[in-house]
Amino acid sequence: MYESSYVLETPINYRKKYGQFFTPSLVASIMAKWVTENHPKKILDPAFGLGIFYEEISKLNLQYQWHFTAYEIDTNLLNYLDNFQKNNHFTLVNQDYLKSDINYYDAIICNPPYLRFQKFIDRHDILPKIEQQIGKKLGGYSNIASIFLIKALQQLNRNGRLAFILPFEFFNTGYGKEIKKTLIENNLLKQIVIFANEKDIFPDATTTICILLCQNDQIKQDIKITNINNTQDIKEIANISNYYHHQLTHNKLPYQKKWTPIILSLLSDQKIPEGFCKLLEYGTFKRGIATGANDFFALNKSKIEQLQLNDNNLCLCITKSNLIKTAIFTDNDLELLIKQDKSIYCLDVKDINNEAILNYLKIGEEKGYDERYLTKNRQPWYKLEKREPAPILFGVFNRGRLKVIRNFTKAINFTCYHGFYPNIFGINMIDKLFIYLISDIGQDVIKMNKRSYGNNLDKFEPGDLNNSYCPNIKQFNTMNEQQVNQIIEIAKIDEKEAILLSNKLIKQIISK
Repeated sequence: MYESSYVLETPINYRKKYGQFFTPSLVASIMAKWVTENHPKKILDPAFGLGIFYEEISKLNLQYQWHFTAYEIDTNLLNYLDNFQKNNHFTLVNQDYLKSDINYYDAIICNPPYLRFQKFIDRHDILPKIEQQIGKKLGGYSNIASIFLIKALQQLNRNGRLAFILPFEFFNTGYGKEIKKTLIENNLLKQIVIFANEKDIFPDATTTICILLCQNDQIKQDIKITNINNTQDIKEIANISNYYHHQLTHNKLPYQKKWTPIILSLLSDQKIPEGFCKLLEYGTFKRGIATGANDFFALNKSKIEQLQLNDNNLCLCITKSNLIKTAIFTDNDLELLIKQDKSIYCLDVKDINNEAILNYLKIGEEKGYDERYLTKNRQPWYKLEKREPAPILFGVFNRGRLKVIRNFTKAINFTCYHGFYPNIFGINMIDKLFIYLISDIGQDVIKMNKRSYGNNLDKFEPGDLNNSYCPNIKQFNTMNEQQVNQIIEIAKIDEKEAILLSNKLIKQIISK
């Protein structure tokens, strides 16, 4: 009702600060119908926003006495909500929901803010209070949305219903384990609604999202999985409980495991081929070096000459993802980047008594680089993690095809890439593993472990990759070495042709 004018008048940076994106009325309507099916008398919205859920519940003309309580921290939003405050069965509280006392409700409906918990200034005061209220320890790296959910679950009356919009990523994260455990062990989770094309339905969303439908009835029943493709699907839903595509027993959704590959496997034709093992069998992916101040530590040739730094205090380094344009990265590619004066070096202080180094560190301290979050917790502040050059690099963020690089150089990398470090079993499998990772089958299998962030943006943590699946040693050993070498050479000049040949080779070893 007020969304268009609010969005026009409110800067995007302000809305991002509060993690605001608004719920389309079609989605709010199916959530409102679901939570009110059992005639709730006390209804809660922990993140009121512009009041779309209250609006949709009011449209239902409930034929009994009910009261709606809402929390909203943003005073700027409250200026748009004068009309709501005149209603007798509506209470709007200008307070942070996470700081509120525990009260109990028959229905809870919410689209919580989308922020990392670390961004909340009062998090160190809020977290212990919530943990005491709910009797659980919560990870410090949780998304705010997940904290809203786990507190709200604690406030559900017996037989009460809850509908929550959440980032899909929480199914795969470490902080999501405690939530999933609560949902499964207490028989709360009844249905998961997935949006296949979230930009169609949630145009302002910055992450791939889902809806959780929960009920505190203590009845153990199969969990329904619903896949919504477009707004037309939503228009045709009379009752969301009756609109689903799959059902999963509780043991098919163990809280210790990542749920994304389990759920996506139901909605996709892609299956893990027979005999595949975890990538961990061959080594581990590790994140790149986190400097805490890339603009200080990343250097190009001209700046090095200007500062008169010597090679002893530098190392070759991939400082940005877009420095590598091809699937094979060689010394010739590295030399070209150096000639183009790209930032392909990293400060690596070994000679602290060197005058040029002392001068540069002093410049860094004058600019406050030593007081940044990561640097101020290091002793000394300029000392970086140690990494060896990784023979395979994997892009952290990807759209469409996953970025996989066979690195033949001695360059290390920043956090724009994860690096693969082989063990004794993987040391002779590097080229074969690379061929698998660029193949269509490999990409589809790896994507089963992705974290989706909306607008087709996928993110991978090292653990996501390490727990992905790939051919076992026997399968890899059936690869023809001559073909492997041929594909590597072709990939240097024609990546598309190399992918086609990789597809044939991977299909062959799977069929064998």
